[in-house]
Amino acid sequence: MEFFFSLFQNIFLYSQANYFISILFFFFFLLCYSIFSLPGLLIFTSMSGYLFGIYFGFIISILSLTFGSLVFFILSKILFKYFFIKYYEKYAQNINKYISNSTVEYLIIFRLVPGLPLMVQNMILSLLDISIFKFLLATFIGFTPIILTSVIIGKKIMN
Repeated sequence: MEFFFSLFQNIFLYSQANYFISILFFFFFLLCYSIFSLPGLLIFTSMSGYLFGIYFGFIISILSLTFGSLVFFILSKILFKYFFIKYYEKYAQNINKYISNSTVEYLIIFRLVPGLPLMVQNMILSLLDISIFKFLLATFIGFTPIILTSVIIGKKIMN
């Protein structure tokens, strides 16, 4: 247990000594982590609150999560269109028929509901016929409460 406390202390001291390099490194780390939609993202967003405070930690976390999800969304949309075209057209038409009137509201609610892993959420959203702007807006707004809560928890742990 003492090993983990000393490790966190060393990471904190390094990030305070090299603040801007640490912000860039952490941003690209979270970006790559969310591109692959790996589990445990909330632990790293809490760590951003621990290392950089509430404001910078939130900005780093939400931007990297939003753009990483966008890259995964685009890649899975391409994968579904070219390799699973029969299933893609069938499910995409059915889902788009139901949510065509208020797409952004449904997407925000979908992002707000906890439980589904990020990878599953992005795969489901790649079946929809939505624009990149709607995806970015829904992801940013939908993930804001949980990311902000996680960053605040990380800041409280530091205190």
